[in-house]
Amino acid sequence: MAQGARLYLAIGIATSAIVAGSPGTAFGASPQQPFRISLEPAYFAGRFGSAHMFRVYDLPLSVIYRRSRLRIHVELPYVAISGTGRISGGAVLRGGHQRRIRRGVGDLWLSGQYRLNQAAGILPSVSPFLKAKIPLAARSKGLGTGKEDAEFGARLEWRVGGQIFPYLALGYRINGRARRLRLHNALTYQIGTSVAFADHQYLTAVFIGHSAFQYHVGITNSLVIAYNVILTPTWGLETYVDHGLSRNSPAIGVGLGVTASF
Repeated sequence: MAQGARLYLAIGIATSAIVAGSPGTAFGASPQQPFRISLEPAYFAGRFGSAHMFRVYDLPLSVIYRRSRLRIHVELPYVAISGTGRISGGAVLRGGHQRRIRRGVGDLWLSGQYRLNQAAGILPSVSPFLKAKIPLAARSKGLGTGKEDAEFGARLEWRVGGQIFPYLALGYRINGRARRLRLHNALTYQIGTSVAFADHQYLTAVFIGHSAFQYHVGITNSLVIAYNVILTPTWGLETYVDHGLSRNSPAIGVGLGVTASF
């Protein structure tokens, strides 16, 4: 779907752009609330460069721990897919499998990010990150590749006044060599901006994608629009729409999530 590190992970990261450097808000846990848990059901559909429709129903459970400049993210989704192909880290891969619905636990993703500095003027904050996939999803159902993956890179964030927060994230994805899938490593990228347009309300637009995961398959690019609202110091809501910009992207994707800080 998006990222070369999934849309599953990407949305949680992209829509919280404004809080990565703002520990006093509800999305970014305060020192008294270092944990954030979220549940974000989502749906994606498209042909993904093939001749047949492919659908993904995703229910990711995420836990984020923040302490000072450190951020640790753990995510485990439950997924259901229909169509010829399989998924891995949010990307739809070509090859094998019937069109019937297959469902089960997805792969476990672990990620860590550390902010080296605060944004100041034209200088952005710089946050190196590292992600790792533990392959829990059933390869036999097309819910994963059965191999470990990893990604490393950095995220840069700027502040324009107190309302506009542009950011850029670049990464390098190392895909485990799964039999018959002919996977190779890929570049991942996000370019986005979050805007605080009302009290505790934020709008994010992000261009997100990755180079080809498989040989003879093109790049994947999407435009994601997300809306976040902080209801209380504990509870928040977010929703997003994804529109594919390339043949290997979803035609449409939608999601709605609830978050709690504690």
